[in-house]
Amino acid sequence: MTKTKLPARFALLPALLFALPIATGLTLPARGPQPAPRPEAAAPAPDTGADAASDEASPADKTSVPTPDPKPAPPVADGTEGDGKTQASEKTRDEEPQAGNPSGTAEETPNTEKTEGTGTSKPEPEEKTEPIDPPPAAEDPKALAACLADLRAIGARFEPAAPIDDDGGCGIAAPVTLTKILPDVALEPEATLRCETALQLAKMTRDMLKPAAKAAFPDKPGLTAIHQASGYVCRNRNSTENGKVSEHAYGNAIDIAAFRFGERQEPVMIAKQDDGTAEAAFQRAFNAIACLYFTTVLSPGSDPTHQDHMHLDVIKRKSGYRYCR
Repeated sequence: MTKTKLPARFALLPALLFALPIATGLTLPARGPQPAPRPEAAAPAPDTGADAASDEASPADKTSVPTPDPKPAPPVADGTEGDGKTQASEKTRDEEPQAGNPSGTAEETPNTEKTEGTGTSKPEPEEKTEPIDPPPAAEDPKALAACLADLRAIGARFEPAAPIDDDGGCGIAAPVTLTKILPDVALEPEATLRCETALQLAKMTRDMLKPAAKAAFPDKPGLTAIHQASGYVCRNRNSTENGKVSEHAYGNAIDIAAFRFGERQEPVMIAKQDDGTAEAAFQRAFNAIACLYFTTVLSPGSDPTHQDHMHLDVIKRKSGYRYCR
């Protein structure tokens, strides 16, 4: 770095400043003057709750600013807010007299629900329960008259019976006691059924079963009787203690156990597909024929409870569905 050399007159200046006080007898004080103390800041006034605009007012103005009263809540109609949510009233339900309860004690109201946006309650619809022992289903008068007329025209022998109304919903409103399916084909023993069940059995026997028996057993006498194992009986399905009521309990079903050709009786059988005998062919034909007249057919061997008889019934199903096994 290059140093700049001061002129000679400037070099004597520090020495003159040092010698001047000595020559004049003046001395510097040992301590210079102290600055005046800074005034302390005034303590802040207590918060009066006023906003920033009140800071510009005088102290007197600040103390005289009134505190606003709390904003009253708007009256609410029907115990609801504007958004539709239910609000609880200041008075509890236990304190309010209830309709039909002048004492004012709240009553328990089961099966009620809040109606959103109204604050009111509406009862829930009660579930409809079936009676424990309903009466037997009534027959349509016109349909019953037509059925009885057809049954007489086909040559069946029967007698109208008194209505049956047993416990547990069992019964038949207009039963018939069938003794002969056709003029030359008896029902052994006689059975109590609904007219519709008896009519379908008679039609099937006339149109299909007799011709099938003649074709299968040309050397045997013709079909002379059908042996039934069950007509009307009040019981559950498959005779169980619990479960659905059997169609036998409504007169809709009949069980076939055997056929009689002349004096010889042939039991129904489990017809295997590889069994080529005339008896097995007749049984397979019977299984198929029955499903044209009855809506349920449980042939021998279809399940453990149907090994030695054939179940036929006329239960009504949706879309005309038939169950055939």
